[in-house]
Amino acid sequence: MVDATKPPVPKKLAKWRKEGQVLDVKGHKIFVHDSGPKTDDAVFIVHGYPGSSWDFQGVVERIGDNVRTVVMDMRGFGLSEKPMEGTYQEKYTLELQADIYEALAEQLGLKTILLVAHDMGQTVGLELMARFEEGRTAFRIRHAILLDGSTLVDMIGLQPFQEQLLKEPAVAYDDDMSWQDIYALFPDTFGKETRARDDFDEIVTCMSHQIDHDHGSRVVGSIGHYLLERKEDFGRWSRTLFTFKHAPMTVIWGVQDPVAVIAMADRIKGNDRSPTYTSMRIRAIGHQSSGLIGSATQS
Repeated sequence: MVDATKPPVPKKLAKWRKEGQVLDVKGHKIFVHDSGPKTDDAVFIVHGYPGSSWDFQGVVERIGDNVRTVVMDMRGFGLSEKPMEGTYQEKYTLELQADIYEALAEQLGLKTILLVAHDMGQTVGLELMARFEEGRTAFRIRHAILLDGSTLVDMIGLQPFQEQLLKEPAVAYDDDMSWQDIYALFPDTFGKETRARDDFDEIVTCMSHQIDHDHGSRVVGSIGHYLLERKEDFGRWSRTLFTFKHAPMTVIWGVQDPVAVIAMADRIKGNDRSPTYTSMRIRAIGHQSSGLIGSATQS
């Protein structure tokens, strides 16, 4: 049944999709937006939940054409494959997502990266950072920029929809979510300034289309079980967050974030750090406003 309330894909999102391509990455069909000169150094962006590569369209635009920028849709998001069979543990784990990012970097010939990671992707990024520390990656991380994310899962402020989905089986839904229910996932995760923007409806509409594409709303609940995986491997990822010494690390947080609360940023800042910890930039934004801070990736 066609949802009559669903608006057409905005031109900005259609352009983004056209600029990228679906690649075979380690046997997975993955959408990749690869812009700028094809050098072996790139800004390498890991998006969050329930987002996609498009969340960083503003970042890519601000970086411009002189620097290579690579951002993909994780498995289960955007235009990447969204397998319906099997459980979260079989199809969508943070470890698997990290495997795909690592394989993509190698496939594209990247030797050094400036890693940018947000939300769920913050933990995927920390897994890549841990592998780099262990000498397991073909690339070198020259700078890691971590945005709002609840790797410190013992402090998370769960939203009602997150609490509900964790009570459900970690499998795909039988039916698509309605457009209204998909759209409703996003507004409260933005800061007040972003919600007041004239183009706010377009922003949320683009994000919603990325979930809706190819029945993606059926797997969004299953993928939400990454919150439990964070608990299982809390020691590995929190250690990397607090002790990473192999490259400069910058932490950027939105003070209006209702999900990854600002107290998490304070805890990170309060821990003993290596000299490579460079700065913390706290902006008056909410959880989903990463695309508005593109200048941060130019350092």
